Amino acid sequence: MSVKISELLDGQVGSGDTAQVLDQAAADAVLRDRYTVYALIGDVLRGNSTPDDGFSIRIFERMRNERVEIEPGYDPLA
Repeated sequence: MSVKISELLDGQVGSGDTAQVLDQAAADAVLRDRYTVYALIGDVLRGNSTPDDGFSIRIFERMRNERVEIEPGYDPLA
């Protein structure tokens, strides 16, 4: 389901699957949390501001710690 949430946020889920993914996320607190985190990660990677830029930095560091492949020299706040 995590993949479906990621695909939904990337606009890669077909219209028929969108309602199903959203319904499942609405019924499951873990999936709602994952949706929020994935949306924030997307904002960080696109360099969009988040409610707290310190939060963006922490998300970025968490990604580094989890060994997510990040382009060398990439600065989410630049």
